[in-house]
Amino acid sequence: MGAKNYYDVLNVPKTATEQEIKKAYRTLTKKYHPDICKEEGAEEKFKEINEAYSVLSDSQKRAQYDRMGHETFTNASKGQYSGGGFNGAGFSADFGGFGDIFDAFFGGGGQRRGPRGPQAGADLLMRLTISLKDAALGTSRDVDVMHTEPCPDCDGTGSTTKKTRTCPRCGGTGQEKRESKTPFGNFVSMVTCSQCGGRGKIPEERCKTCGGTGHSRVKRTISVAIPAGVDTGMRLRMEGYGEAGDPGAPNGDLYIEIEVLPDRNFRRIGDDLETTVAISAAGAAIGTKVDIQTIDGRDVELKIPAGVQHGTALKIAGEGVKRRGRPGDMLVRVKVEIPKNLNEEEKQLYSRLLEIESGKKSESGKKTGFFKDVFGGKNDKKKK
Repeated sequence: MGAKNYYDVLNVPKTATEQEIKKAYRTLTKKYHPDICKEEGAEEKFKEINEAYSVLSDSQKRAQYDRMGHETFTNASKGQYSGGGFNGAGFSADFGGFGDIFDAFFGGGGQRRGPRGPQAGADLLMRLTISLKDAALGTSRDVDVMHTEPCPDCDGTGSTTKKTRTCPRCGGTGQEKRESKTPFGNFVSMVTCSQCGGRGKIPEERCKTCGGTGHSRVKRTISVAIPAGVDTGMRLRMEGYGEAGDPGAPNGDLYIEIEVLPDRNFRRIGDDLETTVAISAAGAAIGTKVDIQTIDGRDVELKIPAGVQHGTALKIAGEGVKRRGRPGDMLVRVKVEIPKNLNEEEKQLYSRLLEIESGKKSESGKKTGFFKDVFGGKNDKKKK
């Protein structure tokens, strides 16, 4: 390629986004593909377009290109780009990231790679439902996990002899050729070997226990420590309890997603726990003491101050979620209950109280009363 830089080749500015580069690439490749465009130099132009895209579509290569400049970069990377010719089945090019019809034709390019190394096992995800009490205090649970482990009869090799041999289909490369017939001609791409799965080796003698996979599915019961403070959506990681990896590779991990059930007595607000306590109108007026049950079942005495209003939240420090470090608090919301069925003595007392209150005046000069002070006028009757 000449001195023309890659941005000029794709007709995009240096500030072009990844999507703008991809769009320009698609447009130009369809326009200059040798099987479509019969103009002189179309094949060379097509190669230039692919070369430019192979660099600008890769964030690391693009950063190096911008830093080094076109001439220095191309000299440094000379020989890395393989474009091949356009001779039917002999065609080979790098179409990395090209997400339209050409992906299906070329399968990611015709570059030959070696067999893949041992693969780590896949991660697993399970969900665990716990109570608010367990979430606030922490707990331990036994859970059953279905996962794969190395076959005990072949030690994970997949072979009864515990030996492997070179895959006859791919010759140990881990890849095989696939030919595709397209409107542009026949194209050959390299795909993962269907017999060895890319490993390049197969069991010498297939294990009857695992069928040659090297893995067996088993059920295990494991103990999970659930720390105080977990909440819905949080995940706990159990290292190594996922699917088994290939021999020499680590197992995957097990992730346990927590779901905390609602509680009939407490509501969680961050690390605080909110509950309610019912007191009488008299208790609200002159103050009282009540026992409050904590999330772990203990009784804690709470002093209700005189004149407390309905809906007021009183705090008991340290009785919330027991998160490591500073625990949360318990918020006790006061619920003042109005008596419905009064005996004769109670009626007389309330009547006398109203008489006393009706003679008082607030600082604003307006008459007020006990119920209006405590309940904000909710019990005042409207005059007809």
